[in-house]
Amino acid sequence: MKRLILLLALVVAGCGGSGVSTSTGPNGEKIAGNGVSVQVSGAASPTVAFELAQRYCARQDRAARFVGQNGAAAAFDCVKPT
Repeated sequence: MKRLILLLALVVAGCGGSGVSTSTGPNGEKIAGNGVSVQVSGAASPTVAFELAQRYCARQDRAARFVGQNGAAAAFDCVKPT
């Protein structure tokens, strides 16, 4: 049984290398990004989604650029400022 648990733990740890980070905004928004793009779900408005994306992108010295929206999820690219 211990071997099974150890094997399962190793498999799950190996799956964590996708490069996608997830976090939660101040009002429960879901933020998922990989450094060059970010998706914000559950924001109260497009303005709030943009502000959260801008904050995320600023960590990589980039700016958020709106890509599109699908229901309650908004997608942004993190672009280098010109």
